[in-house]
Amino acid sequence: MTGIAKDRRVAHVSRAAFEPMRIDDRVCDDVWWHNVSFDEKTGCGSYLMLLAPGASSNPHQHLGMEEFYVLEGELVDFDGHVYAAGDFVSLRAGSRHFSKSPSGCKLIVTHHGRTRILGDEAGMAKS
Repeated sequence: MTGIAKDRRVAHVSRAAFEPMRIDDRVCDDVWWHNVSFDEKTGCGSYLMLLAPGASSNPHQHLGMEEFYVLEGELVDFDGHVYAAGDFVSLRAGSRHFSKSPSGCKLIVTHHGRTRILGDEAGMAKS
């Protein structure tokens, strides 16, 4: 039997080294992440994510399913739905949204496909 150690990656939320998240060519100064298994080419995998108070995402569409678990704080989706600590959320492939975190939050995020950033054509004005 061979060892599994070379195939294992463990991230402890309180000890993870977070870095600013890059979205396309933009570096976010209010959103940080710790990559656990996310592959930028396929858009599949998981990461830990921190949003500073007042941070928001750009409107985007998920080409594959997105799932996230709220560890701390609250995240508000563009339709006003509030996700609180303890919520596990699944958004199906094709879903379009953006979110904001008025007080900041910490998430575990898993993507099952790439994400496409949307422009004004999305009809989801950020306020």
